[in-house]
Amino acid sequence: MNPEYLEELAQRADPNQLWRLSGIDQRDKLTPDQRMQLDTAVALRRYASHLEELRAALLAKKSVLITPLSPNSSARRQIESPPDHAKLYRETPR
Repeated sequence: MNPEYLEELAQRADPNQLWRLSGIDQRDKLTPDQRMQLDTAVALRRYASHLEELRAALLAKKSVLITPLSPNSSARRQIESPPDHAKLYRETPR
C-alpha cells in the first residue's frame, strides 16, 4: 500500500475528523466506537507517514534510524547507510 492510499483509508475511517478534537474532549466525550474510529485513523496516518519517510530515504539512498523513547514515541533520523546495508541497494525505483 502506498501512503496516499493509507491517507484515503484514514479519511474514510474518521470522516468526522475526530482527531481535531482536543485531547481532553477525546478522552471525555468519545464513545468507545468513536475512540476506535479515531485510533484507526491515527494508526493509518502514522503508517502513511512512516512509508513516506522510507520512500524519501530510499530515494536519497540513506537509512532511517529509529530510537524508541517511550512505548508510544520515538526519535527518527535519516543517516548514511552502514556499508553492509549500502551494498543491498538496488536500482532506485521511480
